[in-house]
Amino acid sequence: MEFTDLVGTAVRSGLDWGTGAFARLRQRSGVDGPRPCEGLILDVDDTLIDTASAIAVASRSAALEVWPDSTTAARERFAEHFRADPQSVFAQYTEGRLRFHEMRKARIAAAADDAGLIWEARRYRRFCSGYDPTFAAAQRLYPDALTAVQAAQRWGITVVLLTNSSNPATRMKLQVLGVADKFERVVTTDTLGIGKPDPRVYRHACELAGAAPAACIAVGDDYRNDVAAAREAGLRALWLDRSGSGSGSPPAIRSLAELPAALTHAV
Repeated sequence: MEFTDLVGTAVRSGLDWGTGAFARLRQRSGVDGPRPCEGLILDVDDTLIDTASAIAVASRSAALEVWPDSTTAARERFAEHFRADPQSVFAQYTEGRLRFHEMRKARIAAAADDAGLIWEARRYRRFCSGYDPTFAAAQRLYPDALTAVQAAQRWGITVVLLTNSSNPATRMKLQVLGVADKFERVVTTDTLGIGKPDPRVYRHACELAGAAPAACIAVGDDYRNDVAAAREAGLRALWLDRSGSGSGSPPAIRSLAELPAALTHAV
């Protein structure tokens, strides 16, 4: 059936041309302008999901589980150090130099030392029993996340999630939030054994999108990993700068609600 025939059928059936399936038809056919890209490579943590807050809550819970007699101040210091990871221990995991639980143990040890708490490796299971359930329960999807994803999908843009988190952790987050079925294509550090900023993970994400890097746009909150690295891999990119801390480094958006309009300006 020709495009004009579809329009005629919609009108005769009393369907609203500007909504639902026909809005998608407009965008995919180019009536509303050409698609800005073929693939959208989206970060997960602190882009779609408020992971920083979940880590803070979970690490405080774990500290209380491991050191029940510690002071509130010590537990708060531990939680902040664990979340911030000033020694960049997590980067050793994304570089393939540490396995996930080795990385987590190293972060715990560093944070405990900073907070003046005594850490023993035999307490790791106790830490996990306090951390993991709380982390799962604290998951929160940013309110602008799905609107942006749905807008891209209406345009016929393939969405691929690219995260430096582990596969089990990412799967848990998406399932807990009830959005696992909305994302068929997900790349984690476990997929290739490496994470961002390695260009290989970006190329793999583009392959899943069925598009060349030049036809894809990456979006994320970490300028180095989600923007600079994506551009080095041949993609265009947008920085999600929710706090506005880097307004002098365009192109940036403050909210994913701005994403559909901003895609045409990505570089």
